[in-house]
Parts: sequence; C-alpha cells; structure tokens
Amino acid sequence: MTQGEAYKVIAATRPQGDYRGAVVGCGRMGSTIDDEHIHMAHYPWPWAHAPAMIESRGIELVGAADIDRSKLDDFGQRWGVEALHENYRELVARERPDVVAVTTRPEERPEVVAGLAEAGVKAIYATKPMCRTLAQADAMIEACRAHGTILSIACHLNWYSWYTNALKAIEAGAIGPLRSMVCHCPHSLSNIGSHSLALFRLFARAPAEWVVGEMDNDEQALEDGDLSGSGYIAYANGVRGFLNSRADRSGHGWTMEFIGEQGVVVTRNAHAQFELWGAHPETGEPIQRQFPNPWYPRSSMVDAIEGVCRSIEEGEEKICPGEFGRESLEIVIALRESHRRGNVRVNLPLENRGLRMGRG
Repeated sequence: MTQGEAYKVIAATRPQGDYRGAVVGCGRMGSTIDDEHIHMAHYPWPWAHAPAMIESRGIELVGAADIDRSKLDDFGQRWGVEALHENYRELVARERPDVVAVTTRPEERPEVVAGLAEAGVKAIYATKPMCRTLAQADAMIEACRAHGTILSIACHLNWYSWYTNALKAIEAGAIGPLRSMVCHCPHSLSNIGSHSLALFRLFARAPAEWVVGEMDNDEQALEDGDLSGSGYIAYANGVRGFLNSRADRSGHGWTMEFIGEQGVVVTRNAHAQFELWGAHPETGEPIQRQFPNPWYPRSSMVDAIEGVCRSIEEGEEKICPGEFGRESLEIVIALRESHRRGNVRVNLPLENRGLRMGRG
C-alpha cells in the first residue's frame, strides 16, 4: 500500500535527519507548564519543551540539565529520561545533543547559550525574553555566529501553522499589500509580549527602524522591571505596528490584526479564532472568506522544534532567529525610553547597549 498524496505532503515536512535533543532548565517552561493550562483546550498541547521534543519527528530527547536536583529528578520521572546532569557542559560532553532547548531564567541564559555554542551544539532553541540587556543579546548572537551554531528564539507562535498559513495567504495577495499590524496583548511588554513582537517582525518582513511609546505607569517606567504600555513601531519597508499591552494575564483578550490594502487577517481569543476578510469582487465591500486552515494542526511548540531541526539542514534560522529575539527586546526597551523622554521618537538600534528590561 502506498501513501496518499496528502500523507506525502505531511511526510515532506519532517526533518530529513535524526537528531539528539536535550533540555537545559527543567522547571516551568522546560517541563511543567502544561499542568497550568488544562482549561485552554482550544490551543494544542504541549507547550513545555520536553514533551514537545518527545512528540516531534526527527528528534529524540536524550538528556537534561538543571542545577536544582529536585527539578531534575521530577523531569526524569515525567519524561522517562535517565541522562540527568547538574551541569550543562557535562550534559553536552556525555550525551552529545544536536539541539538544546534552553529554558533557564533570562539572567543565566547568555552564559549558557555561549557555552553551548562553544561546545559545538548545532542548534539552540532559547526561550524568551532572550536575556535582560541588549549587550547580552549582541553577545549571544555573536557567540553562535562565531561557532556556526543556529540560534532560534522560542517565540513558537512564529511556527504555528495557523499563523504560517496566514502569512502565506498574505504573501499570495489575499488582502493586498500589508500596511499595518495591530495587537492587543493582555500581558506585559517583554515576557509574553515577545511573542507578539516576533510575529510582527515575521509578517513585516523588515526590521524596525523607530518607535514611539507610552507606558501605563510613570513610576514603573522609571524602573527596569517588565511593564505594560502601548507603542507605535515603524518598520523599514513602511509597514507600521500598533501594540497595546496590559498585564492582567487574562489571556482571552489577545487579538491581532494584519491589515492590507484590500483586506485583513484577524486572530481572536488567544489564537483560537482566525478570520480572513477580503474585498467583494463586484462591490469592493468587506466580505469574510474561508480561512486557509492548516491540514495538520499541531502544537506550535512541536512545529517549532521540528522547524529548528530543519534550520540545521538549511544552514540558517529564518522563522525566529536570534535577531528577532533581540529586536523584540530592543523595541520594548525603546518604547520605555520614549516614554521616559516625553513620548518622543526613538531610533533603532539603540546606542546604549547596557539598557535592560527586567529585574535580576
């Protein structure tokens, strides 16, 4: 019996090779976050990096590292992993992983990423925000570049098949040339907001050039902690982004709009609903069209893990490279700087690479 054409299409998305995977950081994002989201059935599991690696094709979870022995032991029991190390360098030396998911705290992430690159790991999938300062982001990108390591940032919505289908529809002309993007995110700007900004960068197809920002709280804007606010982002090709965040963590208010000259793509209710609106061929009035639903909808984290494996084969990360993670951090810092300076335009890149977002 031979495969049908649809199965051949799905099979072709599998990474060509077989890879060894590992997780550094066995806490919430690395292992346990799915326990918190049992009431969000509209969004496919898993979100944690370990089970996503287990479910992904072309990669085997072979080991993990964490300085906290209790987390390490829990990880091993949950996922059936025996190669457990308290030092990530020992993990790499003994288990020789090709892909390492780094889910440590942001303060530790720059040193771990640089160390993994120096150890010869082929690809690093680092969660967001990628670090605290722009200087750290610069160093992480340079370390991976110097050692030929792929650096992918785990803004996994960039790989989510609903968003990739939306992007394909836009590039095929479904809404005409993209002009602006609007996002309401019920979370703080830097942590969860990184997902929104990485999607903006993917859809804009150009880097951000300048921003104007207004934070929700003057006192918080004077400090370095993550915070809520609104911003206007100008991309180099003329696309404009409008971002509004509020840290109520409700989740359900997360909406995005990608607005073109002849239509719009809308996502509602924390990525649960996707709509495609175009122009009626005769009247030009807005009309809702069938959204190009994915053939094979899966967890965005699984899509991302397989995508990182394919990036090894392609020789570069195109969906969410380290530069996207750095830009997300830089935009948020620049929005806060704009507020501090009286809501003025702030050009990118920022000259002061020591500026930070987030305590610690």
